[in-house]
Amino acid sequence: MKITEIQPDSLGEELGLKIGDDLVRINGEPVRDGIDYRYLIAEEDLEMEVLKDGQTVIYEIEKDFDEHLGLEFEEIKIRYCGNDCPFCFVDQNPEGMRSALYFRDEDFRLSFLSGHYVTLTNLSKRDMDRIVRQRLSPLFVSVHATDPQVRKFMFGIKHDDRLFHKLDFLTKHGIEIHTQIVLCPEVNDGPVLKKTIWDLANYQPNLKSVSIVPVGLTKHRQGLKKLKPVTGDYAARLLEIADSYASEFRSKTGEYFVYSADEFYIMAGEPIPQAERYDGFYQKENGVGMVRYLLDDFEKQTKRFPKKLNQRFKVTLVTATLASGFMDATIVPALNGVQNLEARLEVVGNDFYGSSIRITGLLTGQDIYRHLKDVDLGDKVYLPANCLKDGALFLDDWTVDQLSSGLGCPIESLDDDFSAIFDNVV
Repeated sequence: MKITEIQPDSLGEELGLKIGDDLVRINGEPVRDGIDYRYLIAEEDLEMEVLKDGQTVIYEIEKDFDEHLGLEFEEIKIRYCGNDCPFCFVDQNPEGMRSALYFRDEDFRLSFLSGHYVTLTNLSKRDMDRIVRQRLSPLFVSVHATDPQVRKFMFGIKHDDRLFHKLDFLTKHGIEIHTQIVLCPEVNDGPVLKKTIWDLANYQPNLKSVSIVPVGLTKHRQGLKKLKPVTGDYAARLLEIADSYASEFRSKTGEYFVYSADEFYIMAGEPIPQAERYDGFYQKENGVGMVRYLLDDFEKQTKRFPKKLNQRFKVTLVTATLASGFMDATIVPALNGVQNLEARLEVVGNDFYGSSIRITGLLTGQDIYRHLKDVDLGDKVYLPANCLKDGALFLDDWTVDQLSSGLGCPIESLDDDFSAIFDNVV
């Protein structure tokens, strides 16, 4: 593990460690990544093996429990996914994008660190032992189907990946798991869906949740297996089925266990359920309960809104088609209730990926520019933060500065806290 940064006045600096040194072992155990480091560094007495200029140096360290050395390391090398899922979004990107967008990751460490969904298909016994030993919990797992033949189709594999064995081992050792099913009409729905949910229920209580999300199909599917999209009627039928399963679990365990993505409710024209339907909002970042969480939080935010601005301020809020309904019905009217503030909503369709892609996280700079270039934008444009990498870069490599220059208007990204609009204008 190569050291890339040493914090001033830290133990690492006192030891004389330098940027470029390689941390090899702690207490005789190899340090493969930042997770190993965080796990091993917690002890009070350390023997640390470091490679400095080709020479091995041993450091004996006494410190407080959980005290860190002030070191930062190179990024972990992410494991590649060898599956061939017919709905994998990476394979539905058009040509000409930056190389990172064509990398399919399958790394349990990212599941623990960042909530990425993994399939466990490449998980070894050594990996499972490490997960249990280092308490890498919770994990987020894409299951899609437990029927053997359907599962092979869904993952593009030919072998039995021993899912049940892995879930049994992890849950029996106290690892919390949240699962998702990407629902493909006429593939893993109907009896296959029911079997999948009930099979997963066997691993309760440590398998905490099953989310059902609709398959996302872009217009860039040349050479991929044909799949049917989710329609509004299909979404309505799915909600009835999923809610019936969830009610059954609720009566038995006190929690719903099965949670449908917000997109199903919006497509079906159904109201978003109240917060209690989502229990602990276990998969909010997966678009499951995110709208309800935002709406309830927004109600609290409005209490911090000023009654009046000292000057007139006109803003444009950008959103995608999926969020447009509740934004237009709730967010925008509340903002316009502040005197001297004028807020308007611009709903940007997704030409880059296709009209069936409705979420804000997949908006591109060129689509936003195309939609806004002839619009009176006012004093500032606010973008949803999740359509940007590091607050600056769109999926299509447009930058915020490039978009701002093209539109002739200041642009700011906005998380779910809309009160930030008033920070510099009250």
